[in-house]
Amino acid sequence: MIMSHAISLLDEPILVEDNLPRVGEVLPFFQLVNHSLEDITLESFQGKRKILHFFPGIDTPASADSVRRLDALAETLPNIAILNISPDLPFTMSRFCETEQLRHSTNLSTLRGRDMIKNYGVLIMSSKLAGLPARALMVADENDKVLHVELVEDLTSEPDFAAALKSLTGH
Repeated sequence: MIMSHAISLLDEPILVEDNLPRVGEVLPFFQLVNHSLEDITLESFQGKRKILHFFPGIDTPASADSVRRLDALAETLPNIAILNISPDLPFTMSRFCETEQLRHSTNLSTLRGRDMIKNYGVLIMSSKLAGLPARALMVADENDKVLHVELVEDLTSEPDFAAALKSLTGH
């Protein structure tokens, strides 16, 4: 039986598959695609603290703003990997980041690796956006242990960056 969690898109209910990693667990394996169409795995970021930022696509104001904010945050935090994860083609994300002059985060596409969306519990199961990832933020330490998980309640809202930062810094 598949469990689900309800979120919304401007008051329209959306069901998301409910198997988010829990605080204290280890992040599941993933393999995604970077800007050069290379396969990238979780192991590529071994030894770094991580913020995984899931979103349905860069062409929405909340997604674009979140990517900008996280890139600025990455510049201020040592030993951090900010992973922006979406179904956007690598070329689309590269073009956005080049235009915005974002250089401190890593953009990964689910082009090859769509199972990650399901494995990380962010798969939208209902609505016109079914099959895309919900907006979520996950924080993990250098050993991939989950420190913070947030499934954003409305797709048009940004995650709670302060709570994510607090899980990394302790204050």
